[in-house]
Amino acid sequence: MFANTRALSSMIIQYITNIEPNSLFIVNAISLSAFATAFFCIWLKQRDRDYWLYWVAANVVMAIGFTAFVVIDRTQMMQLIIVNGFMVMGIALRWQALRSFFHRKNYIEINLLILLVLLLPYIFSSYVTNRFIFGFVNLLFFFEIILVVRELIRPNGETLPSRWGLVIAYGIVGVAFIARVVQGWVTGPNNMTLLPNDALLTVLLLTISVHIVASGAFAISIAYERGISELKQMALLDPLTDLYNRRAFELALTDRKLDSAVLTLILLDIDHFKRVNDDYGHEAGDIALKRCANILTTIFRKKDVVARIGGEEFAVILPDTTLNEAYDYAERVRKAVEDDAFEHESDIVRLTISAGVCQTVAGVTSLADIAKKADSSLYMAKNRGRNRVEIFAV
Repeated sequence: MFANTRALSSMIIQYITNIEPNSLFIVNAISLSAFATAFFCIWLKQRDRDYWLYWVAANVVMAIGFTAFVVIDRTQMMQLIIVNGFMVMGIALRWQALRSFFHRKNYIEINLLILLVLLLPYIFSSYVTNRFIFGFVNLLFFFEIILVVRELIRPNGETLPSRWGLVIAYGIVGVAFIARVVQGWVTGPNNMTLLPNDALLTVLLLTISVHIVASGAFAISIAYERGISELKQMALLDPLTDLYNRRAFELALTDRKLDSAVLTLILLDIDHFKRVNDDYGHEAGDIALKRCANILTTIFRKKDVVARIGGEEFAVILPDTTLNEAYDYAERVRKAVEDDAFEHESDIVRLTISAGVCQTVAGVTSLADIAKKADSSLYMAKNRGRNRVEIFAV
């Protein structure tokens, strides 16, 4: 068994040794160009998403770098500086792409700083060995990989499983760069060239080949996952007010458990809303709904579920809130709406709102029951003159 394992290992090593690095440079350049084309085609359909252009630029720059490795004299320091500059910028642009994807600020100046750091060992080449330069450059590549991985693992509130595929893809190539650092600073010969053409170079290029395909596929996958998440979110939002819609409200109410914690429900309705549409037009009605929605989102807390569940009807689920606290919130909304007169086409539009409040401890037997009783208290507010808040009495 051990003999077979050694024989297989020997065959693999021999196969890797016989691979021509130039072929792998070209293969990687072609793969990068293919993904750059794919990213550009996606950007044509999503021009508001700049991260696709960052990925295009990153792949194009790295494709140029891999192609240049084939044609340059790898023993010439100046030529290696230029080509390594392309590679450093390519990884830096991938970092920028991820920062843009996760809606984080981009720091282009850091890219320039990384380029300057790359030049340092070459500038002082008369004082350091080729081994040091070789290890330093690969350490810089590894540092960039760390920056990329850090962006991927930082929490941002999204569930994107493909990000972990990207972490693995970058982690593998990061390990390969560390191996090159060890080769340069620990195990390499004293007469090492700036870019040794050995079996470890072939392994690195094979690793990068796998990385290019995996990272490209997972980059598309992570964007797809976000797209699906955004579509699901849009399906739960009211397009006019950006509040949750009735379906989202019902789902949120269903998710609650009567015996887990105190839950309070407020139903609110704009008084005589039909008159607003009839007297001032539907545009004024839309403005009124948006202004009411803005008041609701300003007054209620992040943990509260605020929804538009009908034409002029809103609902708010308040977890862990007493009846008196909920009443105070509803009163604040009522006063804010009453004070929020607005001008529309030289007319002053004034609104009032009625509200009904109910709590799970108020003799409620089910979640449907709390909605029914809150609705009863809302109609009580309407019948008692509107522009008021009523609490469901047990």
